[in-house]
Amino acid sequence: MANNSLLTAVYNQYLMTYAPHTQKSDAKLDSHKKSELRSVCNTIAKMNKEAPLYILDRSEESRNFAVSAKEGARDLQRTILSTTGNAQNALFDTKVAFSSDENVLTATFIGDHSAEDEAPTLEVEVQSLASPQVNLGWSLEKDALEMTPGEYSFDINIGGMGYEFQYSVGEEDTNFDIQKKLSRLINHANIGLESTVVEGEDNTSALRIQSTKVGVSMGQTGPLFTISDDKTSKQSGSVDYFGIDYIAKEAANAHFLVNGEESSASSNHFTIAKTYEVQLNGVSPEPEQGVTIGLKPNTEALQDTVRTLIGGYNHFVKAIDTVKNGKHRSERLTQEVKNISKFFGSDLDAIGVSRGEDGTLSVDDTKLRQAAEGENMKELFQPVQDFTKALYRKTESVALDPLNYINKTIVAYKNPGHNFNSPYVTSNYTGFLFNSYC
Repeated sequence: MANNSLLTAVYNQYLMTYAPHTQKSDAKLDSHKKSELRSVCNTIAKMNKEAPLYILDRSEESRNFAVSAKEGARDLQRTILSTTGNAQNALFDTKVAFSSDENVLTATFIGDHSAEDEAPTLEVEVQSLASPQVNLGWSLEKDALEMTPGEYSFDINIGGMGYEFQYSVGEEDTNFDIQKKLSRLINHANIGLESTVVEGEDNTSALRIQSTKVGVSMGQTGPLFTISDDKTSKQSGSVDYFGIDYIAKEAANAHFLVNGEESSASSNHFTIAKTYEVQLNGVSPEPEQGVTIGLKPNTEALQDTVRTLIGGYNHFVKAIDTVKNGKHRSERLTQEVKNISKFFGSDLDAIGVSRGEDGTLSVDDTKLRQAAEGENMKELFQPVQDFTKALYRKTESVALDPLNYINKTIVAYKNPGHNFNSPYVTSNYTGFLFNSYC
């Protein structure tokens, strides 16, 4: 029990002393495959095999700097991986689907992002949209009514379900009054139908009923809905009187050409080639005039990525540049990191990222947006990708051996060619965490 309490105290001390300046950890980025852990172990073993024996400066300042440098490096690694994915891959290839005419259709990429380069560019010509079934009643004089007052009802069959609608006709009611009453009944029933009263110019009105569903599903025969009062429970006659069983327009599927090949869909929202999710908004304005859909760089995501990376870089530089008391070699690490940004200085400046006297970077949003939306975007941002990879390699080095940046006295060099692994060298760093408890 005493040992458990000690370990808990050490862990809490570690978190409270070194972790507050780091970002919230991402469990996915802090978990690793067995092969990745094996690679880290092999790298440490190889590094220790050739390392000389030395005595470390075990002052509190050196201990704090070593742990802070390691956590700062891991923090920057998390920033890089969370914004750009695998640092070994192309970091700025995030793409989004585009449509050359969004009045005709819009597109969303739903394919595998790892295979974006293989996504096809398609030419789509929309010949007709998927449409609902529309029933249009008789145009009747609004202020008249030739129905006998009483209780009426009619039945609607839709989707294999039957619904009865009952209503009453009063002495003072008019055609327009009853039409509005029936329209409200149908809309409030929420059975997949929408109804409106269409008013004519000659003081007439008609009841319009249409399905919310468009197109005809595979295997479906007959209309989407039917209206009758042959076997209704109340008085019949209202269907014939208002003419609401008349199908003015049958439901129809969307018809379009994809790269010249005819195709159809029972909806205006569908997928093509398991790559694009398409929403049809209109018909192509001219025959044989297609809409191009494909992938283009996501300029907004690209700008956000650059801002996040620059923020992570500045955070790391400031963190390792805070302690300058001569008992460790923070200046060396600071200079190495700043030299990376200095090497890419002119390239970064081309996209609006400038370097200050203290080595930190700042972003000109206007210049960054212009670079991201320019025709030579890929050429301009290639150095940023290289800059990010260089940063990642440096953080890997610091995370593996933060003791390389504190003062230490070499005791003896190993015999070349007859060395052996010395895993306890790495435990010096671990010992820093327990130093105050032993």
